[in-house]
Amino acid sequence: MSQPSEQQPESSFPPMTGTATASITLKGLFRRHRGKMLLTYTLFNIENLLRLAQPAALGWAINDLLHDRWTGVWILVAQHLSHMLIGTLRKMYDTRAFTSIYSELATNVITDQKAQQEAVSRIAARSAMSREYVEFFERYVPMIIRSGYSIVGALLMLGLYDPWLIAYCGGLIVPALILNRFYSLRTLQLSTGLHDQLEHEVDIIREGGDADVRDHFDKAAGWRIRLSDAEAINFSLMELFILGVMIACLVRFCSSGTPEAGDIFAVFRYVLMFMMGMDTVPRLVEQMSRLKDIGKRTGRRQMEKPGRGQEP
Repeated sequence: MSQPSEQQPESSFPPMTGTATASITLKGLFRRHRGKMLLTYTLFNIENLLRLAQPAALGWAINDLLHDRWTGVWILVAQHLSHMLIGTLRKMYDTRAFTSIYSELATNVITDQKAQQEAVSRIAARSAMSREYVEFFERYVPMIIRSGYSIVGALLMLGLYDPWLIAYCGGLIVPALILNRFYSLRTLQLSTGLHDQLEHEVDIIREGGDADVRDHFDKAAGWRIRLSDAEAINFSLMELFILGVMIACLVRFCSSGTPEAGDIFAVFRYVLMFMMGMDTVPRLVEQMSRLKDIGKRTGRRQMEKPGRGQEP
């Protein structure tokens, strides 16, 4: 993600004096709150390790029950209860940590922009947009971690059952990189248009007539619809590749010797886990494009005069 300036202070948005600019950065926000974030990410990593073990535990339990054994069942119970406990603690801590981070962030952004004598409408819009930086750490960093376990972890587990499955699933990475490259460029363009429109929302509500207000919300809706359409098209194209890989993996494993029922179930679950991890990549691409545009806006020294936004 490009940054407005390479030399950033240690804090995420320092006190403003004179004509200085405030630039929110992911790196600065993490440095300021790294203690809280590292604790929640540690819990989340443990939670995902336990999640990664679930298909193997389920397969073990199925195989043991088919042979009148209960060892696998007790292992499944231990895995599930441990995952539930860690997940509950992590979710409770997340809310407390990230709401306090956003309170500080919003206060600093508003103070910062007022010092630059920005219009109230833009201050309000950027304060709301700054929430996306906190959401990146609260929602999207966990999504990245979860995707990593789903993609890399699932591939490693599949390799324990049949190394050829790694190659089959790995073939999906190339089309994913190509599709998401084009998707990234498209979402950056559309996010810029949407944010241009939103920055004028307060002025339009305060000064515009009924027709102006309706026109503003119609334009904002137009940008959101185009973002949604781009995501849907990218998703559909990716699903075609996913279907082919899924069928190839199942045919390969089921036709290699005489695998037990529990092993077939575990392999199927790990293939699905890998596919679900790949499905989250477009959402991460879209969010990074949005943050890239917001970062440019909050870091500008001079802004153009308020207008009515661009046509989608």
